[in-house]
Amino acid sequence: MFTSISMKRFVCIIFALLPFVAQAQSNVRGPEKGQLMLADPYVLEADGWYYIYGTHAEDGIVVYRSRDMRTWSDRCGNAKNSLALHKDDVWGERWFWAPEVYRVGDRYIMTYSAEEHICYAESDSPCGPFVQREKRPYLPDEKGIDSSFFIDDDGTPYIFWVRFTHGNVIWVAEMSRDLREVKLETARRLIDVEEGTWEFRMGRVAEGPAVIKHKRKYYLTYSCNDYQSQDYAVGMATADNVLGPYERHFSNPILHRHAGYVGTGHHTILPTRKGLYMVYHAHYNGEKIHPRQTLIAPIKFVRDRKQGKRAYRLEVSEKLIIPKVGE
Repeated sequence: MFTSISMKRFVCIIFALLPFVAQAQSNVRGPEKGQLMLADPYVLEADGWYYIYGTHAEDGIVVYRSRDMRTWSDRCGNAKNSLALHKDDVWGERWFWAPEVYRVGDRYIMTYSAEEHICYAESDSPCGPFVQREKRPYLPDEKGIDSSFFIDDDGTPYIFWVRFTHGNVIWVAEMSRDLREVKLETARRLIDVEEGTWEFRMGRVAEGPAVIKHKRKYYLTYSCNDYQSQDYAVGMATADNVLGPYERHFSNPILHRHAGYVGTGHHTILPTRKGLYMVYHAHYNGEKIHPRQTLIAPIKFVRDRKQGKRAYRLEVSEKLIIPKVGE
């Protein structure tokens, strides 16, 4: 029970700490002039160009393109309002989030969420317009977000996504070869937040899955905590089978308050001829969340001798690429 004296001491401590809190906030890196500002970013490499998509527009999905990932054009979308995808061409009216685009034969498939339902749309160009032949979500009877494809070496496609089962939980399921149907009977639960760990500092949230295969092992990377938290961060889990089970890495998180930024997460992993990159977002600065900054960091697999002779882990560089528009 607080006495009047102890309460006064408590207030004095709080006021004494305020300058240090303010200093910590001021040390957080904010955006540079002309920096690209997209949340939930995804990069596709195709025909000598990099195309970046993300959460930004109220009426669809934006796209920019670049030769070097450093300097990006103004919007290059072929849909209405220079978007890659416009709501007039697809199911849903709002909340167009977390797009990813894949080349399948001579088509480009975008998966994204609208009104908290996972969806897909098609185009013959990375710039769109992405449209739906039949305007519907993948799973009309349930909500979900953050869909991500993975196509295994044998050509079998899988979808990783977030279902609202006990908070935000990451699931996986096999897909039809044309990526137009989710085989829900194959669905498996993969990542649920672990209480008492870095994953549970704000909200019961596991989201933004991305999978890459290395030396016959599957690496599932994902974000935890509410995106509004400065401790939004990325973890890693590994499996011998794409359907799991996945074992979390002891060194998690692998991306947290990275290189002076806060709220770092919801990433994608981009393989290129120059190496691997992680494309992710961060809070605007130490005081504001929106608009979120887009950042690109080189990453690499390094031997993880604590886990065994053939074990690897992902290491994220602090030498960032700061993507800018129209310079």
